[in-house]
Parts: sequence; C-alpha cells; structure tokens
Amino acid sequence: NTGAQYVSTDRIKVVELADAVGAKLLRDDNLGEYWRGLYPGDPDTRSEIESCIERISAEQMQRRPATLPELDDVAFDQWLGEVSPDTHRFFDRWCQIMNSGSSVEISLYGALWLWGDQRSTPWSDRPVSRHDRGDCVFDGGTNEFTKALARAIGDRVSLSSRVASVREADGGYTIEVLGDRGTREVWARRVISALPASVAAEVIDELPGWKQQALNAIRYGRFMTMNIVVSAKDARPTSYPLTAARSDVAYNLDAFVIRTPGNFDERGGCFHNIVGDPTARVIWDDPDHTIKTGTLRELFRHHPEYRERVVRVEVQRWPYGMPLYSVGRMKTYEQLAEPVGGIHFCGDYTWASNMEGAALSGERAARQIRGTSA
Repeated sequence: NTGAQYVSTDRIKVVELADAVGAKLLRDDNLGEYWRGLYPGDPDTRSEIESCIERISAEQMQRRPATLPELDDVAFDQWLGEVSPDTHRFFDRWCQIMNSGSSVEISLYGALWLWGDQRSTPWSDRPVSRHDRGDCVFDGGTNEFTKALARAIGDRVSLSSRVASVREADGGYTIEVLGDRGTREVWARRVISALPASVAAEVIDELPGWKQQALNAIRYGRFMTMNIVVSAKDARPTSYPLTAARSDVAYNLDAFVIRTPGNFDERGGCFHNIVGDPTARVIWDDPDHTIKTGTLRELFRHHPEYRERVVRVEVQRWPYGMPLYSVGRMKTYEQLAEPVGGIHFCGDYTWASNMEGAALSGERAARQIRGTSA
C-alpha cells in the first residue's frame, strides 16, 4: 500500500496506537502546503474564498447543539450562498477530499467538523489536545499501521472474509462468514461490529427499529485512489502506456500535493491521488487503463518532468469509503454506538469520519464490554 494518509497533530489516539504496536511515523510538513493545490489563480476568487473561510471560522466559535436545523438541515453549498461558480467548485472539491462527498450532500455542521487544522470537533472555541510529533505519515504507507495492529493482536486476522449474518444462538451469537475457502460459522458470547453501518443493518438479525433507522441513516461516499509511483531522476527512463480517458473528468483534485516524504529526484516516491464520490461515481465502472491514463495526463500537465519516470499506477475502489456528514445525520447520531444485547458497535460512523474516530470508537466498544464483564 503506497498510501500516504496524513496523521495530523490532533490524532492523539492514532499516534498512541502506532507507538504501542511499533508502526513507524515520519514527520512530513507537506500538509501545510495542501490547500495550495485547490486554490484558483484568480485573485478575486481567492478573496471570495477567504471571505467564506472567515464565515466558517466565525461559526466554529459559536458552540451549540448539533441537531439545530440551521446546522444539521442545511447543505453546506446552500449556506455558501451567492458566490461565484469557482468558489462553489473550490469548496465542493474540498468536501470530496475531506469527506468523499459533495458540498450539496454535506451539512453545514459537517463542514464545520471538516474545516481547519483539526477535525476532532466542529468547534474552535476551546483548545484541542495535540501530540508533539507534528504532521506525520506512516513509513511505508498507511497499510504498515494495519499490519502492525494485526501482529499486535496475535491471533487470526482475515482481510478476505465477509460477514453474511449475525444471529442469536446458544446464549451468544453465531456469525456466518464467507471466505476464500467457503462458508464457516463462528460462535461468540459477545460481538463487536466494525462493519459499515448499512452492512451491519443488513446482516445483523432482529435489530430493533430504532437501531435499524440509525444505521440506515448513514450514507457513504465511495472513493477511488490512483496512486502513482515514480522513480528517481537518474533511473532508467520508462514509457508508461497511455490509452484513452474521459475529457470532462477531473482525475486529480489537488495538483498532486499529497506525496510520500523525501526527495523524489534522489529516491523516487509516490503521489497519493484520491477522488471522492462526485467524481468516483462517474468513472467507477470504467476500465482501469482509462483511469490510469486520465490520472497520468493530469500528472504530466502539472509535472512534465515525470513523463519518463512512472513505475506503476495503482487503482483501488472503496465502495464504503467514508461515512458522510450528510444533511440530517446528527438526528440519530447518539444511537449509533448504543449496544443491542451482546452486540457492540464501533467504526468511524459512530464517532468522527476519520482514522482517529475509528480508533476512539473501538476503545469505547472495548470499555463497554469490560463494563458488562466486571
């Protein structure tokens, strides 16, 4: 996995876990450059964007209940109001990158949660706790963190299995699992479900109506990653084959600002390229070679010096990419982590739509189980 997902300074639990399981973090100050890739060149549009940012910052200073209609029922794009198409486009692309959705789908409350140098809370009226490592990435890619967690568990971790059903049986629960070797059943006294919300609603038998409603209210934004690995400057030149691509699709949203740390001319590296649901849904079923071609054309337009240095392009599709901060989501938010019998629920949809939220929600589910076993 060549992903270079940033671990920003508010990701305290992620850093704590990384240290505990031996996943190495590298300091990378490139995050400060990130928005440079989204800003338009026109000074009037940039000024208008800055005015909108001032409005967002003012809202973040006014802490109030998440379920208020003016926060939860208003789409972010609607709140922006009568601004130029380029300003709408800037914030729509920002919503794609930060939450895999459109500014039409994401609520004002969601936008407040996503904006700024921290995403632990929508509010900036109180200081946010931070770690002292600076902005980081995982050495070798984010998947190194996943593998380190699996090693620390010390038991079987299956990444190719799919849960087909969870049902009460014999004083506990029987989980039917589909894998490469067929179907098997696992019995457990208690269950922690980290499934996507809509999948949990589908496979867990006899959930009460309130829980079904809360889980089904979560909408997911799919996303695609098209990571580009390039060689060092003095490596043997390569000629990556280009075929066809759509002319009206933005295969890159941020001018390829996100990349692995280090000197690309000396060592090579990876551009971490992601498009959210508004773009991904258009090209989802396209052949991979056309997606790679469109992505490389964008790269060569921004960085022609890499035309003969592309080693490979990796296309991956994530149908449950990220739970959206969609309009109306907060109405049932408090019910998402509530246990049902011996089934406990965790995942980023129950806390915050990011890696830190996922980690904290898992810790909460573990505390719930310990509390019932005490």
